[in-house]
Order: sequence, then C-alpha cells, then structure tokens
Amino acid sequence: MSNETPSGPDDDSTEGGDGTGKEKHCISCGAGIVADAELCPECGVSQTEVPSSGGTDRSADEKFCTDCGAVINRDAEICPECGVRQTVGISAASDSDKDQVAAGLLAILLGGVGAHKFYLDDVKMGVVYLCFSWTLVPAIVGLVEGIMYFTKSEEEFQRKYVDG
Repeated sequence: MSNETPSGPDDDSTEGGDGTGKEKHCISCGAGIVADAELCPECGVSQTEVPSSGGTDRSADEKFCTDCGAVINRDAEICPECGVRQTVGISAASDSDKDQVAAGLLAILLGGVGAHKFYLDDVKMGVVYLCFSWTLVPAIVGLVEGIMYFTKSEEEFQRKYVDG
C-alpha cells in the first residue's frame, strides 16, 4: 500500500483563492474553497450539512474530508488519512438523533396513546393513535412497532424512523 494520501481537487493549497485565508475542501465535490464559505462555488452544496446523495467520485455514504480532501465515511468524526476532526454534519446529526431504546419502550408501554409517535416527531400519527386509543388497536400496533424498533440496527432505525 502506498503512503500517498488520496486527494481531491486543489489538495496541496493552504491559502484561499484570493490569498487571504485558509482553505478547506467541499464535503460534496472535494474542491478547494475558502474556509468560511457556506456554499461551495463549484457545486453549490451547503457546507453545514452532509449531502444525502452521492456525487462525483463518492457514494451517498461518503463525503470529502474538509482538511485534506480524502474520501471518507459520511459519519466519520476523524479523518483516517490526516487525523483532523470533521465537524460538518456531526453536531446536526447528534442533535436530531432519537434514542432507539426510548422509542421502543414508549411504543411497547405507551403505544396505545401514541407516545412513541410524539417522541419521533410524527405528531399526526400520534394524534391518530390518541383518538383511537379507546379501541386498543393502537396498543397492539404500538407493541408491534416497539418490537420492530428493537430489531433494527441503530443506523437503520435513524434512517427509517428519524430522518424520514
């Protein structure tokens, strides 16, 4: 295996295009951009959230390192190539993550009144469960949903029930 670091476009530059400051790499296309840029001038992608779809030279579960431009896992907190902490998408994801165990327990114990739906920010379905709670049908469905929550991997649970 070679010791060469995989690189994106403009990998060896440390100055912005105008020479006024540090440069980083776009998380979507890997192009060199000004460090405080909110949008990539090359591809137009926001630099505050990891894109959900694939792009040039990367799949949907990958992104470019903001420091060295290497293609890394979308959820990587530290780039395995250069060791720099990745902050794009990390804080936003941890703020919106719902606990799988809490959702499962709410579905099993309080599913009849839709507590798990309210917890997962599905207010419409929560109200439906609440309205029909007297029939006991939501309690049975909640029990089944709770079991389903526990059988999913954490990543699959987040993708299917939290992210949408």
